[in-house]
Amino acid sequence: MKRVLLGLGASIGDRLDSLKLAVKMLSLDEKIELLTYSSVYETPPMGRASHLFLNIVIVIKTSRSPRGILDLCKRIEHHLGRRHSPRWSDRVLDIDILDYEGVRRNTERLTLPHPETTNRQFVIRPLIEIDTHWTLANGQVIDSRLLDNNASIWTHSVFYLAGVRRMQYMTNRPMQLERKMKFFIDTANINEIREAHSMGIIDGVTTNPSLIAREGGDFIQSLFDICELVQGPVSAETVSQDAEGMVREGKLLAQIHEHIVVKVPLTSEGLKATSQLADAGIDVNVTLCFQPAQALLAAKAGAAYISPFVGRLDDISHDGTALIEEICRIYDNYPDLTTEVLAASIRHPMHLVQAALSGAHVATIPYKVIKQLVNHPLTDSGNIRFLKDWETVPNNNITEQVQQWLAAHGKA
Repeated sequence: MKRVLLGLGASIGDRLDSLKLAVKMLSLDEKIELLTYSSVYETPPMGRASHLFLNIVIVIKTSRSPRGILDLCKRIEHHLGRRHSPRWSDRVLDIDILDYEGVRRNTERLTLPHPETTNRQFVIRPLIEIDTHWTLANGQVIDSRLLDNNASIWTHSVFYLAGVRRMQYMTNRPMQLERKMKFFIDTANINEIREAHSMGIIDGVTTNPSLIAREGGDFIQSLFDICELVQGPVSAETVSQDAEGMVREGKLLAQIHEHIVVKVPLTSEGLKATSQLADAGIDVNVTLCFQPAQALLAAKAGAAYISPFVGRLDDISHDGTALIEEICRIYDNYPDLTTEVLAASIRHPMHLVQAALSGAHVATIPYKVIKQLVNHPLTDSGNIRFLKDWETVPNNNITEQVQQWLAAHGKA
């Protein structure tokens, strides 16, 4: 178990509530013990931000690796509404790993200790409140000598987190941040996406070069337009077959929009690219998965999503649903594996139902199948019967009746 120093900040939304929820979520993880936390401090905006920040420092003890803590923090940020945004801009929630006991690291995704820890008064002041002599893993000491009394930082409130320890020891289950099943639509047709999105059921989109080519038009502009419409994960696939090319294309695609998820094939080169892109903070969807061992490799490499192809396995007399079940069972055995199972190659409504029963986090569904999900002959016949019965009502104009009633009761 290692001591880890975390800094949390929020500048938009219900700032205090976001901080409390984040600390609760961290404390409920079975591999984390919350040791202590500071008061909440309010500080002026920095960089591109325009709102006052609330900041807090907490100390935890954990058996999770630095990467495991980073992945958990990113999941909590996402769960509470954070989406990719420019550096130093306003945030619903920001969780920084400031120091991890005994670990020094410098990668594109994570630097330990955090290089700005000794320069930030909104870290120094709350930390000194709970530990007057904190020594970072690189030997630097944070104490009162680093305080800048001229800095604009104000105590906002005493941070009281009712029930954290009680809740922590009442549960033996790992934290489940988001258990709703997500629906992605598998198309590049903007009209199909717009129609499905208007139903309120679409959380994201998957595309591939074939789907984009089928629609014609500007490939890059199409991706941007889809992201703007859906405001959720949109998978954009690389076409290079070597890791260097996939990483190059992936980093460029990720700049199109904050919601782009880079899609790579499940090959040796694809796994190399996944690891590098994940270390750069870019979500990766590893596609063309046909066996559980492949899914385990993708998760170890840092994939955000794994895409097992249900329909294509069924096409060759293999059970695609069984593959989903096996991958979900493996991932459930190891909470550190945060990869989401995205059931792909959905051919008909039963594939979706089977994917949901198997525990898939996401299903990506063609527009045709989405339309099939809505239709049922008993729904149609029942609706016709209701309308026929309503025709027998003397005054059957609901709009007119409601308006008259509202006017009569002074509510118009």
